[in-house]
Formats: sequence, C-alpha cells, structure tokens
Amino acid sequence: MLADRFRFSLLTFQSKSFGVAEVAEDLRREHLELRPIFENVHWIARPDGLAPASIEGLDLPEDARRFYSAAMAQKLRSLVDAGEADLVHVEFDLMAAYGRCFSGAAKVLTQHDMGGASFFGSYFREMSGWGKLARVPEWRRRVRFAKATGADYDRVVVTTEPDRRALLGMSPRATVAAVATGVDLEFFQRREPPRPGVRLVFVGHYPHFPNEDAALHLLRDIFPRVRRLEPQAELVLAGSDPTDVLKAAAANISGVRVTGTVPDVRPYLSDATVFVAPVRLGRGIKGKILEAFAMGVPVVASSRAASGLDAAAGRDLLVADGAARFADAVVRLIRSEPLRLGVGENGRRVAQRSYDWRTLAARLGDLYDDLLRPPTGPRAA
Repeated sequence: MLADRFRFSLLTFQSKSFGVAEVAEDLRREHLELRPIFENVHWIARPDGLAPASIEGLDLPEDARRFYSAAMAQKLRSLVDAGEADLVHVEFDLMAAYGRCFSGAAKVLTQHDMGGASFFGSYFREMSGWGKLARVPEWRRRVRFAKATGADYDRVVVTTEPDRRALLGMSPRATVAAVATGVDLEFFQRREPPRPGVRLVFVGHYPHFPNEDAALHLLRDIFPRVRRLEPQAELVLAGSDPTDVLKAAAANISGVRVTGTVPDVRPYLSDATVFVAPVRLGRGIKGKILEAFAMGVPVVASSRAASGLDAAAGRDLLVADGAARFADAVVRLIRSEPLRLGVGENGRRVAQRSYDWRTLAARLGDLYDDLLRPPTGPRAA
C-alpha cells in the first residue's frame, strides 16, 4: 500500500455547519479515524461565501470560489516552505487554484470527472429552458480554468482514457496520466445471498447534482415502470445528505426508502436484488458501481455511468438508456435468477481483474516516484 512507501499528511476543510462542541467532537473522531493513514492532519475552517473572482491570476468558476480560502493557501504554503511536503496531491478540479500558491514541491492534481469538457455533459442544475443558456458563460469559465490549471501541475490524474483525451483537448500543455479508481476488495467482499424480497439500491452523495438527478430520474421515471411489472419491488436510496428535493419526491411514492446518511453502505448493497445507476450527467468511473461489482451485486447502468469501465455490456453488467429500456433491464434481472447470478459474478471478476485498489495504488505510487528525487530517507507526501 502507499502508506508503506510514503509518509502522508492531510490538509482539509472542516465544515462550519456545526456548533463548537459538535466540531470539537467531529475533529476528535475524524482525527482518530485518519491517524492510521496520515502522519499529520491539518484542519482549516471551510470559508463562508465566495472567494474573489480572480485569484493568483486565475478567473475562478463558482465552484472553485466556494472552496478557495486564503487561510488554506497560507497553510499549504507554510507546510511546503517548512519542508514538510516533497509532493502535494490536490483532489478535485474545484481545488486546482491551490497549485499556484506554493513552489518547491512536486504538484499532482486529480480530475475525477471530466463532464465539464462538454457543455451538455456539465451538471448545472439549470439545464433546461433559458436557465441553460444563462449557464454558458460559467461553463466557458470552467473550461478556461481547467486549461490554465492543467499546466500548473507536474501531473494531472484522470480515471479513464476518454477523460485523458478530453483534458488534453482542453489543456494541451498538461501532462495527463490515467489511473483508474479502485475498490477495496477486502472491505467490499462477496455478499451472502440477500434476504427475501426485491430491492433496487442506489448509493450517492446527494448534494452532488449528478447523484440527485439520477435518484430523481429513478423516482419519477424508472421505478414506477418497474413497480407496474413487479409490484413487490422496493427502491432504497442510500448514501449521504439527501436533499430536500429528493426527500420530498420520495415521500409521495410507495415502496421507496431514503436512508439518510449511513456509516456503511455494505448492508444495503448486500441486501440488493439489483444495483441501479441511471446516471445522466458527468464522466469518470463511478465508485458506487465498483463497490457493487466487488460484492457480486448485478448492476444496471446507463451508458454514461458505464463509460470508461473495463466491462462488457450484457455480460458484466446490463447497460440501458431511457426510462423504459432501463426499467426493462431491471425487470429482466428480477425475473431471472440465473441472469442475476451470472451478471453479479462476472462483475466481481471485473473488480478483481481491473480495479483492485492495491494494484492501482501501486501505479499511483509509481507516478509519485517519477516526480520525486531519488530518496535519501522516508518521503513526505
């Protein structure tokens, strides 16, 4: 594992949405959980409001302005200046502006989702009528931001080869490497047979609009069709921070359960008859599908959700677009135990063959090695 090759520190935001006592307890709990991985954990209060529109010579899009903090930039700069980091790995494009606030350490950025390379692949909430047209300037700002920041880093990591090509199209001066997202096969082990019943399961962090959109698509368009053909079917929407819009939509539909934030999604995956991923926005590899694969849960996914996966449609998962076709694919799996078992087992083989976290972590470690000078002792990252 990477922790055997490098020493890691974490610099991250802490939400201001809790009271002082809650924040203190949250910090204590998170620090204890992170301590086995990170040698040092540094917390910065997440900023209120938006940062200035221009930082370090960059024109920041809205998402980046929400996550830019002068305190974070200063802390990062001080850690590098003190020699506490030989390499800084920045996660997510909305944090990419921090690459300009320091020098003297290797720089790596992970772009998890290149959906913004295309306007219609972007996930603005206003994607119909005049609202869609009003977002064109912001999309252009995102493209300029990706182009400018891509050249700031020694490596930009994406999760699929199509995303690598998309980023190079936006930022030709970037040095881009494709390292797939992986899954912990020891943590997400093959499940026991699920308890009786028919349960469709979707997992997501719902403030992330592509997840909310997929869940609403399930509720409004897909699940009613499944329910007409399989009246006993239930839909479970698991994951963190379900939005008010999602909870209101689910409240009016029989057979639907929204779990709210849960400490562990494995019990819900273990209980699933079918894992459903009708994602319509964004790109990149969906970790939720890899987790279902690892546990042997048969998957029905949209072509967008399946894009970039080293998996064969019809064998390792079923792929369908549009509410009617997606519902039909789900019903096929519900009605055929041999098909469910075969697709689930094939999906697990995909996870073992192509997405073992240990193998992919080693590739990322090799990338770090390429960027670091020959070590004279333990290295900090």
